[in-house]
Amino acid sequence: MHPIQYLVNNMMLPILQFFYEMTHNYGLAIVFLTITIKLLLFPFTVKQNKSMAGIKVLQPKVKELQAKYKDNPQMAQTKMMELYKEHGVNPLGGCLPTLIQLPFFIAIFVSLNSPMFKELISAEGVNASFLWLKNLGLPDPLFILPVLVALSTYFSQKTMSPGGAKDDPQMKMFAYMPFIMLFICFKMASGVLIYWALSQFLTSLQQYYLNNKLAEKSKIKGE
Repeated sequence: MHPIQYLVNNMMLPILQFFYEMTHNYGLAIVFLTITIKLLLFPFTVKQNKSMAGIKVLQPKVKELQAKYKDNPQMAQTKMMELYKEHGVNPLGGCLPTLIQLPFFIAIFVSLNSPMFKELISAEGVNASFLWLKNLGLPDPLFILPVLVALSTYFSQKTMSPGGAKDDPQMKMFAYMPFIMLFICFKMASGVLIYWALSQFLTSLQQYYLNNKLAEKSKIKGE
């Protein structure tokens, strides 16, 4: 069985069903599932944030080494690895947590789009409505959720790159992401969009907390 499908069948859908049995509402079940997964993966988010912060602090020294050994790329790479090791920074540390988290995010997305979930919310006596939404398997008729996804994507980007340079090509590309999200979400099932918007919002809160915590540590060290 494919790893993602395994997560869907043996983790995401059972947890979703567990929360539904508690709340008798699939909208609330999706909310609790999203929060649970975010909390479980929070330690990896912290580790990723620390690694990226360490790389950012060492960036000026890395550029100095690259300039000094511009004619000897191999030596530059060796010196950079020595620099990272000296300061206890793993240059790949920011990638590994993302790779660990990604299958879980994909699994939730697949779960809420799966025929099994659609069967669950279509069963007789099941409460498939939430707030203004009459059926979580259908698109939002008022288009509120696509707008919330776009806004949450925007704020998530702002917290992830608080000091991003406006002339950075990557930042310019990311600036269009909320509009892209708005476009592709119009036809998506409401259940998926609840997860997506809430997940992005929680990411913003997590990153805001971690950014402030990092700023406090830097201030203490400066004193």
